[in-house]
Amino acid sequence: MRRSERLQDMLQYINEKKQFNLKDLIEKYRISRSTAIRDVQALEMLGMPIYAEHGRNGKYVVLDNRILSPITFTADELYAIYFAMLTLSGYKETPFEQEINSLEETFQSVLPSGIKDRVKKMKDSVKLDTPSHSNEAPYLKEILKGIIDEKVYTISYRKEDSRNMTVQFVTLQAKFGQWYAKIYNMNSSRIQTIRCDKILQMRESEEKQPRELQYLLSLLQTYHHQPGATMFTVEVRGKDLYDKESYPSMSLTKTGNIYTISGYYNTNEEAFITDYIIRFGKSILSIEPSELRAAIQGELKSLVTHMEKLN
Repeated sequence: MRRSERLQDMLQYINEKKQFNLKDLIEKYRISRSTAIRDVQALEMLGMPIYAEHGRNGKYVVLDNRILSPITFTADELYAIYFAMLTLSGYKETPFEQEINSLEETFQSVLPSGIKDRVKKMKDSVKLDTPSHSNEAPYLKEILKGIIDEKVYTISYRKEDSRNMTVQFVTLQAKFGQWYAKIYNMNSSRIQTIRCDKILQMRESEEKQPRELQYLLSLLQTYHHQPGATMFTVEVRGKDLYDKESYPSMSLTKTGNIYTISGYYNTNEEAFITDYIIRFGKSILSIEPSELRAAIQGELKSLVTHMEKLN
């Protein structure tokens, strides 16, 4: 193994172990003690956060500062990373907004001039149309970390009812100008969907034991709707609008040339779902339940009355 290949492999090996001694490197890579010392010094020069603990059982320790070890990227991989950064630029808020800004500065300081010029051309030329997230959701980073670390939180949700819930976050999703999270409600033992911008307060809780994330993800397969919600199905000829805009409470199935949109809405969301379905226009083939169909007919009559008054 060439030295450059050995150092690259050593970066990953050491980062996973977090602590090691020279004997570990000597045995794994079949190198001499002096070569192992030179390799450790080379890793430190590359930026690997290592410090030595002296004594009878001396060892090297990797600082737990959550900084990944240096990694070599190809030019195309760097373009892919930068392109991913550009896709986030349209969002008002992301879980790592400040880190993305610092990553931009890091790119500018370490990239070779040739690649830096190409990255600038990408930034100037690529325009991505992403929905504007107009509502502030200040807890996005905490939610994402809570998912990864499998933590339980007590949250205060929505001004209108000021509910406090003990929850574990399962997924985080951005759709059409809003951030949504699926949560496991510890009080009701149910999966629910909430809007992240409606979380008023959030603090870690030790009152309940967290569930394994894999188990909670499996519950999503049987998750249907909240208590008191109304289930609906709408058959349409095309799915273009659904592809452009749909919501976590909806799903789509196809039978022949007919598409069926299924989902649910809560008692205070009837006007929203009515306006959404109306946009499918003459492609609508059926609507259930009859109460939703009547609400849509009433809305259309109201619109016709309004337009007639304009004349």
